[in-house]
Amino acid sequence: MKTLTSIVAAIDFSEYARSAAERAALIAKEQAATLRLLHVISGSSLDDLRNVLRGSAEIEAAVIEEANTKLRETATALNKSTGVTAQEEVATGQVIAKIRAAAEAADLLVLGARGTNPLRDLVLGTTAERLLRTCRRPSLVVKRAPNKTYQRLIVPVDFSAYSAPALTMARQVAPHARISIVHAFRVPFEGRLRIAGATEEAIRRYCDEERQEAGRCIDQLIAECLPSTQRAACIVEQGDPSPVILAQVQAQAADLIVIGKQGQSRADELLLGSVTRHILAGSSCDILVVSP
Repeated sequence: MKTLTSIVAAIDFSEYARSAAERAALIAKEQAATLRLLHVISGSSLDDLRNVLRGSAEIEAAVIEEANTKLRETATALNKSTGVTAQEEVATGQVIAKIRAAAEAADLLVLGARGTNPLRDLVLGTTAERLLRTCRRPSLVVKRAPNKTYQRLIVPVDFSAYSAPALTMARQVAPHARISIVHAFRVPFEGRLRIAGATEEAIRRYCDEERQEAGRCIDQLIAECLPSTQRAACIVEQGDPSPVILAQVQAQAADLIVIGKQGQSRADELLLGSVTRHILAGSSCDILVVSP
């Protein structure tokens, strides 16, 4: 089975970022992967600092040195708690672009759900969401402080091009976890069908056929993407995807959701699908977003 070999954790020294670094270290330890801790100092913030302090090079150097010290302390703490030796890098420039470029050379990007400026996050959307819009690599958004490796995963599937990559990535990031594959379906024009005189039996028959077909598709995905030793369950429910998925997260006490980015065209590459956005906003557990 292919394993992860390189992980980048984006660190801004917030509480969420600390949890992200701890989760990245746990995954790196389990996978024997290299871990790189990256902190990016905004180039525009440094420009503002130069303007306010009239070009003081000493102050700018002090800001960079403070970041290096904090990053070193983070790496030391991770080594003490997990035994993982992380690489450290402090960079300057456009934050999103720098993190995205670092992620392109890695198997996995890990970041906190929110940063050090909650008000800005609420107004502009979190750094995590802005990265997810354009990053092509699997991106893990950490919402909880970890205390062990992932045990229970939810993988929503819609049988699009995103389903197999999401299931494969779930296997890679948590090779010993139990995976629940969830598919939600809707009866098209259900209200109008009833108005037009469709019987409850006809609608129920349609739902049964949908469940059976979804079950066959999930069996095929399991055969293609999971080894025979991986534990997996199949859940097919009628309803809107977001509520169905979030209900299963609660019911199974899941600690990770692995979901496709859901853009369907080149124009959508800068967007997240509505289901993915709802899951990011509504879930209290970690979310791994995968591109095909």
